[in-house]
Amino acid sequence: MAKRGAQAVLQEEINNNEDWTKIMENPGMYVIDIYSEWCGPCVAMITYLRKIKMELGNEYLNFAIAKSDNINVLKRFRQKSEPYWMFFFDGKLVNVIIGADAPRLIRLIIEELEQYVKYKNGEIHKEFIPISKVTDEEQKKLTEIENYRKQKTKKEKKLRDKRMMKVRERALKQFSYNIQMQTCVMFFPHTVQYIMVEKPLEEGAEELDEPPEPVMIEKRVCEVANSCASKYEELIVIEAKELKLTEDKLSEMFFTEREFLESFPQELIDELLSKNVYSVMLSMPTVKHDTATEEVAEDDENKPVSIDLMGEIELKLSTIIYGDNGSPLNPSPNSLADIHSVINENGQKIPSVYTPRNPLSKASALTILFRKFCKNQGYVAPLPPAPQYLIIFDINKSNTVLPIIEDLEETVVYYGFFRSADPENPKLLCKDPEMLTKYVKKPN
Repeated sequence: MAKRGAQAVLQEEINNNEDWTKIMENPGMYVIDIYSEWCGPCVAMITYLRKIKMELGNEYLNFAIAKSDNINVLKRFRQKSEPYWMFFFDGKLVNVIIGADAPRLIRLIIEELEQYVKYKNGEIHKEFIPISKVTDEEQKKLTEIENYRKQKTKKEKKLRDKRMMKVRERALKQFSYNIQMQTCVMFFPHTVQYIMVEKPLEEGAEELDEPPEPVMIEKRVCEVANSCASKYEELIVIEAKELKLTEDKLSEMFFTEREFLESFPQELIDELLSKNVYSVMLSMPTVKHDTATEEVAEDDENKPVSIDLMGEIELKLSTIIYGDNGSPLNPSPNSLADIHSVINENGQKIPSVYTPRNPLSKASALTILFRKFCKNQGYVAPLPPAPQYLIIFDINKSNTVLPIIEDLEETVVYYGFFRSADPENPKLLCKDPEMLTKYVKKPN
């Protein structure tokens, strides 16, 4: 068991399983600082420990530090950044506390030492803790760490999603010019039913002496879709399909209709994520060009300008579904969306049908609901933006760092000079290196 020079008298050093076993065999109360090699023991507490040792002068009180990296029973304490203090009575664990809270640690040392004296005198019975057991304080700390990680992950995802939405929005705006004549309508899962019907006979089966036994097959029925189809007028149905959405796809689909999505009760969200939606893609009839005009245009050096239909089909279908001046969130009275909405047990109105109202929301919906069609029309899903990293340098190193930033001009997105190195609470000093002379004294 090694000593620590000037600190050897105060804290014994435990480096391996053999050292640990020897300490556990010693009588007295031990307060052991558990640490990992990468972090080191809690040096800040040494002054307080020395003071309390001198004040109490109790021969039963002992201090030690234990490097968890090479001690099997301390495996769960490895890679911890906070100090863990373990209290032992004659080699038996009685308490564990976490952190560098000096007043609390000193108070607990005094209380436990009083308990140890009474325990040795037979005045009290002490309940010991199995060293393998995760104590309540440890569990509380684990929960705090897990909650912090979840919040951090959620915050990071929110930032990534925000950046990704900007990238996706640019791609959708560009793609919307390729699909000016198409749009879609989506029917929510609760509008779809499945019934068993007899499969139609194959061609020529009627001429057989003994017709085959009837075969029952499942058929999809969506009365809301049928009701809407009767109003499509000249719009042409070009594809219909079922699809199951994921949470990310649902968010992407409604990223321009965020308020509408946020109005969904949880039961509708659960339904959308667990059951198929039924979607129909529609198109305007092919526009016939004036032959004479085209012949004249062929003689022109410039190519004929394509007819601009941007937004026309979305306006037409949204008027059919939501009524004049209606919207997904507030459909006009007696519109198809209003008529076919349902009321749940809590009195909430549940939508049954959705159609995008502008080229951007349409492009978003089509790329989610009809991916193959969109791919054939030239849509390429954008790649996530490259990850961004924050690097902090001492401001006195600016003369070294600035030339590197100039060389990496296309890679370094932002840089500036700040009053502190806390990335959670940045306080900008200036952006111009020439302004630094007003705020920072040059080092000698």
